[in-house]
Amino acid sequence: MAAQVNMNEYHKNLAMSSFDASSPASIPPTLLGAHHDARSPVTILMVDDQPGKLLSYEVILKDLGENLVKATSGREALDHLLKTDIAVVLMDVSMPEIDGFELADMLRQHPRFQKTPIIFVSAVHLTDVDRLRGYRSGAVDYISVPVIPDVLRAKVSVFAELHRKTRQLQELNRELENRVAARSEELRILNGNLQERVAELESIMKVLPMGVAVAHDPECNSVTGNAALSELLGMKQGDNLSRPNGKEGYEIYAKGEVIAPADLPLQRSILTSTATGMTELEVRTGSNAPVHILASASPLFDEHNNVRGAVGAFFDVTLRKKMEEDLRERAELLELASEAILVRDAAGTISFWNAGAESLYGFKRDEAIGRNAHELLRTKFPVDHETFARTLAANGHWEGNLTHCTKDGREVVVASRQALRVNSELILEINRDITAQLLAEEALRRNDRLAAMGKLAGIVAHEINNPLESIINVFYLLRQHPSLDEEAYNYAKMAEQELARVSHITRQTLGFYRESQKSTQVSVAELMDSVLDLQKLPLQASNIVLEKRYATHGLVEGFPMELKQVFMNLVSNAIQAMPKGGRLRVAVGSALRAGARGIHVSILDTGAGIRPEDARRLFEPFFTTKSTKGTGLGLWISKGIVQKHDGDLRFRSVFRADGAATCFRIFLPS
Repeated sequence: MAAQVNMNEYHKNLAMSSFDASSPASIPPTLLGAHHDARSPVTILMVDDQPGKLLSYEVILKDLGENLVKATSGREALDHLLKTDIAVVLMDVSMPEIDGFELADMLRQHPRFQKTPIIFVSAVHLTDVDRLRGYRSGAVDYISVPVIPDVLRAKVSVFAELHRKTRQLQELNRELENRVAARSEELRILNGNLQERVAELESIMKVLPMGVAVAHDPECNSVTGNAALSELLGMKQGDNLSRPNGKEGYEIYAKGEVIAPADLPLQRSILTSTATGMTELEVRTGSNAPVHILASASPLFDEHNNVRGAVGAFFDVTLRKKMEEDLRERAELLELASEAILVRDAAGTISFWNAGAESLYGFKRDEAIGRNAHELLRTKFPVDHETFARTLAANGHWEGNLTHCTKDGREVVVASRQALRVNSELILEINRDITAQLLAEEALRRNDRLAAMGKLAGIVAHEINNPLESIINVFYLLRQHPSLDEEAYNYAKMAEQELARVSHITRQTLGFYRESQKSTQVSVAELMDSVLDLQKLPLQASNIVLEKRYATHGLVEGFPMELKQVFMNLVSNAIQAMPKGGRLRVAVGSALRAGARGIHVSILDTGAGIRPEDARRLFEPFFTTKSTKGTGLGLWISKGIVQKHDGDLRFRSVFRADGAATCFRIFLPS
């Protein structure tokens, strides 16, 4: 009895441990098997040679919701065991052919059924020896007949639940193994890819022409570099490049002074946690020549965003530095030259600016160096900038004229010679100011044109003069004819006066503007009134309001026909500027200019105005703003006549929101 009590206590503890350790609450939901939920039914095998007992067991256990399988013999039980996953076996001890103990021994000899729980049911009293035999055969519990339903259900349900949990754990274990295998394969592939990338990076680092350094700790105690950097520093590849000093090491200088360790690019990027800009440094390695480098660095961060090191790039610019020095030395030899000499790179950044450039453009050396030459001088190319750059790069040199703008805003034209240094991006540019030369050439061309025009004008004037004399005589006879009334007489007289003015113009042309050897006293107001009388009809046709403001008669010494021609030209231009009407104001008054007394005549109109781009050329010969209507000679001749009288002719246009106004002002000394 003591053994039976101990075994019952054992089964009780086993059942409790099954529920505690394998309960669904102790298993994460994501790890539960996809094919079996927490309450999928298990199979219970009931073995007994009496069908009535099997039926009673079925009635007792059907409320458990499990799959119940019945067998009436040991052989039938074995057949079910081989075909079905059995959670617990409920077995009668006394059966024909094979009893319960023999069947249990057979099950325990099979590896698959060594842990299948067996509950013996016995209708006879079993001794302790029989019980011990049953436990050795694999029994886990005994139930005596008559069977108590609650006890049977409780014991069977414990082992059914234990089997269910075991099955779930097996499925979870298989799923976990599959996941581990898949993850291991992924890690294997990733590790292979990583090794390939590392190999690629190592190959790149070996052949990379620029130096690369990596600081593996925030203190830069361990710094490695590629082959290019190790050679640059005079060290072996694989050596720790962490700033050795002394005769066998290297020293780094900036602007001629040894640089402090904290100011080195790698250390500075680590201290500031930011990338550094390009810094020019000088590396000195023992007796070797100094090496000039451009260096920059960027910090490296770990997964917690803490700086764990830095990576730096180092470019050898020794050759470029030497070329710059060579060009600078050669340019300094030309410092006293009158030409502007500058050195720039392909992007236009100026690195040298001589005294000739300062004199020509007005920019001091410190104002120009580091600036873009094209932006500083507002360069105008004869072709587009891309074509210019391609030609220079292809041929290695370029010559032509460029237009530059000086510091004070003047435009200058320079004859430019530019040469691209072989194996370098530096460009030597020599510019010579040819603005005065071009102006002189233009003036010479203009004088040639004017001489030709004067010759042609003389021929035309000579041909006009003969028939003009006949017309003047006819009008003289017509004016004396008695059949004319007073109005016709006045018109004939006015026509005769205009013909006299035309005759005067032809004489001017033939006599190079020498009307006579002696000038006469002229009333400016009277001359202006005669001009306005002739323009009365055009004024009325254009709906122009005339305002006259005469403060004096304006007596001056001069040639009346020439002055009348000036006034006629200016008034005619004012009327043509107001085709849709406006206001014409004519004023005559006393004036004082540069200590000299005289008369001023102003003619103001409210027309379209004169554009600023036309203002500087307004008095040039053959320049006109009247399209095909004008010859471009009127204002040029008028200015010459005024200057002949020792006066001057000026104008001004004002543009406002409500319109424009233009005033021509003549000063004649009295």
